[in-house]
Amino acid sequence: MKKLHSIFIIPAILAVGIVLVVSSCKKEEEPVPTTITLDKTQTGPHDIGETVTATVTIEAEGVTKCVYYKVVDTEKGDPVDITSNLVQSDKTYTYDFSYVLELGDDVGTLGFEFEVTDDEAQVKTAALLVTTNLSVQGMFVKYDWKITAEEWLGSDVLAAHDAAKVFRFHADGTYEVDLSPEHAGKNHHFCFWVYKETPDNGDTLAVLRLVRRLLSGDQGLDEYYDFRITEATEAEMTMYWDLAVWGLLDIQRTFKSQAKGAFQPYGTEAYADTVLNQLDVLDCSHIDENLLTID
Repeated sequence: MKKLHSIFIIPAILAVGIVLVVSSCKKEEEPVPTTITLDKTQTGPHDIGETVTATVTIEAEGVTKCVYYKVVDTEKGDPVDITSNLVQSDKTYTYDFSYVLELGDDVGTLGFEFEVTDDEAQVKTAALLVTTNLSVQGMFVKYDWKITAEEWLGSDVLAAHDAAKVFRFHADGTYEVDLSPEHAGKNHHFCFWVYKETPDNGDTLAVLRLVRRLLSGDQGLDEYYDFRITEATEAEMTMYWDLAVWGLLDIQRTFKSQAKGAFQPYGTEAYADTVLNQLDVLDCSHIDENLLTID
């Protein structure tokens, strides 16, 4: 009777063992669900020139593609492929992201979206929001600007054609001027603006240089003006235009911001077309590159 009991016990033990082995194999073979995470979801505030960093971690059976997008005011830029830069350890992939903030990054809402595609074509995303401090240089890009006052020796010297101008500065270093239909013209090609902070120059916060081409007869000449910025807010800037004319001519200019709206370079489409497409002597490519650096 004891022998019969043993005969039944042995098969039972074997059956349990087989079930455990099969169950263990199934558990080991269960695929890792794909996830992508960041060590932070928000960073800042940062100044222009500072570096934004984040660590991206991906868990997946396999990765076929990983990219990130720079997102400004919800508008995605071109994808940056970082697949080859991923560091793999078994089923974990990591990437150390870094980005140096550029002019214009402080103007709108800035973020980065990271996107991974696994070997099953599943797509997962994670986002990083970057807060920034608006720089004086960024203020020029964020708004349009008008000259609202020019004073010399206590007298108002703002001319009507200057009061009508609206300046628009771009992050790529170019600028345009809407001269208004009343004062439209084709004698200048507004080319570049140069900005340099000068913290060790008394009350001068920075220097703004406007570089343009002047039509002289059938030739084009380089022309530039430097303005010393002494006060600056998002609403208003005070700057001085220094010219040597029988001594020192020091004109104080007030520049006020306005929201970007309707804008016609040169005042009319016809004049804009003439300057931009028909007068090669005014082309900005002729500008002396030395003028694009403020000593």
